[in-house]
Amino acid sequence: MPTINSVDLQFSEILDALPNSVIWLRAIRNDSGQVVNFRVDYANKKAEEYSAGKYQVAIGTLLLNDRQDQALIAQTIFTSLSTIVETGKPTEEVYFNTILNGWYLTDRSKLGDGVLSVTRDISPLKEAEQDKNKQTELLQTILDTALNNIFVYEAIRDEVGQVQDFRVRLANAVARQDVMNRYGKEVLDNSLLDLRPHSRETGQFNLFSQVIETGQPLFAQHYYPDVKEWYDTSITKLGDGCVVTGINITQQKEDVLQYKQLSDLLNSVLDNSTNGIIAYEAVRDESGQIVDFKFIAVNKAASLLARKTADELIGQSMLDVFPGNLQSGMMNMYVHTVESGERTSMEVHYNYDGLDMWIHASALKLNDGFVVTFSDISEEKQIQRQIRQSADLLQTVINNSPAALVLYEPIRDENNVIIDFRYKLANPIAATATGRPLDYMQGNTLFTMFPGSAQKGFFDHLKQVWETAETKQYEHHFCDDGVDLWAAITMVKQEDDVLTVFQYITDIKRAQQELERSRAELQTVIDTSQTGIFLFNPVRDKSGEVVDFRFQTANRQLASYVGQEPKAVIGALGSTWFPDYKDNGMFDLYKKAYQTGETQRFDFHYDGGGIDAWLDILVTRMGDEVLVTFGDYTPLKQLQQQLEASVVELQRSNRNLEQFAYVASHDLQEPLRKIQAFGDILQTQYAPIVGEAGADMIQRMQSAAARMQVLIKDVLTYSRVSNRGEVHVPVDLSTVAREVINDLETVIDDKKALLTVGSLPTIMGDALQLRQLVQNLISNSLKFAKPDRLPEITIMSEKVRGRESGFVVSPADSNRLFYLVTITDNGIGFDPQYAERIFQVFQRLHGRSEYQGTGIGLAIVQKVVENHYGYITATGQPGEGATFRLLLPSPSN
Repeated sequence: MPTINSVDLQFSEILDALPNSVIWLRAIRNDSGQVVNFRVDYANKKAEEYSAGKYQVAIGTLLLNDRQDQALIAQTIFTSLSTIVETGKPTEEVYFNTILNGWYLTDRSKLGDGVLSVTRDISPLKEAEQDKNKQTELLQTILDTALNNIFVYEAIRDEVGQVQDFRVRLANAVARQDVMNRYGKEVLDNSLLDLRPHSRETGQFNLFSQVIETGQPLFAQHYYPDVKEWYDTSITKLGDGCVVTGINITQQKEDVLQYKQLSDLLNSVLDNSTNGIIAYEAVRDESGQIVDFKFIAVNKAASLLARKTADELIGQSMLDVFPGNLQSGMMNMYVHTVESGERTSMEVHYNYDGLDMWIHASALKLNDGFVVTFSDISEEKQIQRQIRQSADLLQTVINNSPAALVLYEPIRDENNVIIDFRYKLANPIAATATGRPLDYMQGNTLFTMFPGSAQKGFFDHLKQVWETAETKQYEHHFCDDGVDLWAAITMVKQEDDVLTVFQYITDIKRAQQELERSRAELQTVIDTSQTGIFLFNPVRDKSGEVVDFRFQTANRQLASYVGQEPKAVIGALGSTWFPDYKDNGMFDLYKKAYQTGETQRFDFHYDGGGIDAWLDILVTRMGDEVLVTFGDYTPLKQLQQQLEASVVELQRSNRNLEQFAYVASHDLQEPLRKIQAFGDILQTQYAPIVGEAGADMIQRMQSAAARMQVLIKDVLTYSRVSNRGEVHVPVDLSTVAREVINDLETVIDDKKALLTVGSLPTIMGDALQLRQLVQNLISNSLKFAKPDRLPEITIMSEKVRGRESGFVVSPADSNRLFYLVTITDNGIGFDPQYAERIFQVFQRLHGRSEYQGTGIGLAIVQKVVENHYGYITATGQPGEGATFRLLLPSPSN
């Protein structure tokens, strides 16, 4: 211990002013020089206070004495003191004094032939550490019960203050495990760029920097390409860093922050004393006012603080060495101590004279001066600051957590039975979700606020967690007390409370319910559809080759083929219910659609397993599945087959008729020609012989033979028109009309007929048939001209839609374009009741004596129109003429 260079200052008075216990024990040796005991040669007043009671210390007291109640502890202390005297190595001991009910730190070091023991009360420091540990434990519990990742980053800056990286200062257990699983690294004490080197490129680094520089929080969805995941990230400034809360929205995982251990304990106290000790003497002016103080005593700790030895300080001015005492207010405290005689103390942040530290100073008047003892409490202040930061961090985490956090405190009856829970702590999101003010919630009880939910099991879950201390996780639908929401709940016991985390999943649940409803509606729709619908999942072998398909979805139409309900088919292999589809080519078509992604549509005749059906199948790949829809047109196919058979039979019949018509037209005409030839001979050579009556009979025979010849020609013409195949040649009806008029020029001139022909269209058809059609219609009008009236024939055309033509057309022709050709005359006309009859073969409205003809001409016209997929009608009135209307398809369709 340094020597105090002052004649006027007594050594004991200085030590008595110390807040620490100071004891010096001198070694007692035997004749051989061995230490056999220790005697207390000095103890200050504080030592007497600390040792009051059972282990009271007084000067002259021997360590090893006859008191049996102190023998064990005395022997332990003796061994420690002997080691210090022999080795010269100091010791330090922290212990709890049950008598004084406090924590103490004792430093022992060799001094002369003895040991100096200095004891300091460190109870405030221990209490601060305990408060810090409680805060840390609560924070850690809250962080570790969170369902999301939480990181606390601290900025790493270069010499000019630019952010170069971010160090991970805190991370919760889920976050640490997540980083270890993904990167094989411990997250703590690593930097952002160590863990995610591409953070600059992905923008994460810039987001952190922006929050730190602006102080404005950010909420963003962020993609991490290295792990191929999306996170819903909340970034909030905290000190020179930020709190980052991330919810994994790819897998709905939540992580919690874990608080990093605080900084190391206080550094070892310099010298034997943990306190600096300085004695000052007042320096007064002529009026007696204190203007300065002079160093008169300095211990080693104080000299180290001043960076000068005790000899260099003693006699020097306090304000020369520590001018910051004026600005800090310590000078005023020292003056007050000397002038008033009161013991004073203060805590001050001393940021002067090249020092930056928190000091606790205690001053005691001594003569015309004072003794000041001071201790460096910077570490205590740092711990307090960290505790405040921890509290701020805790509040920040709570307030910014995307989940509701509630701490429930049990309420008991007189029998110590839990009857309710009180809201001890709740964050803003908990209040917002329930529609209750936060101030109203905290301190209120569960049954008061939510009696309905409490009675539906929520209270029982809280009570069970508190009694068993087992963590509980479950989903709950709150639909009472004015609340309608779903939550994923985690309950964990925290000391004598229950911490509950609510992750609200209302939107997810409602989406699931809507999905189930839509799925049920879809199943109803497909089950009532007359179209077969099913969804196939591929089934692969060990090599990855698709070897079958499995029914993912199936409707009743599909299941009906095997006499089952859809639920019996769903989940089964296609080959289970339809074994033939693996070999009849259907499986190959499904597989092709799946592998190529190309939609396949085909007709398929499924004949096997008791099924004989014609199907129209559409196969479409959807993701990793195949959607198959099909229509069963088996009745139509059977009808088609019957029709095809009928067509074949009809074609055979037509060929027979055609052959018959040919035979009739050829074989019948030869006898007619002979009859006509012999008749001509009879008329020219034997007329005088047969007489007038015989000549008349020969004339009648010749007339009948001529009519028979015309009839045979008309039947042959009708037969050829009826069996003419479909043609696709452009035919100009204007040209056809001119050619027909030229051919009939003689008849037209004889009857002085007037023909008016408008613009006629070009259509696709058979030129010969259309010529026959025009010729027959004009000839018909000329033939049935009224005797007392010059014939007038008009041919016109216009373009119309089928539905606008005035004809009864098929639905397929309703919107189709046609040419409406109208042929009008002023002839004898006909009774409207015979409008349909005139188009029938061999049907005549007039006697043969009045008008020549076979009755086949208009039948040929109708057949030509039908061959060209058109329509024909006739209207007329007796004595007023007739109108024929033809509807022929336009080539522009």
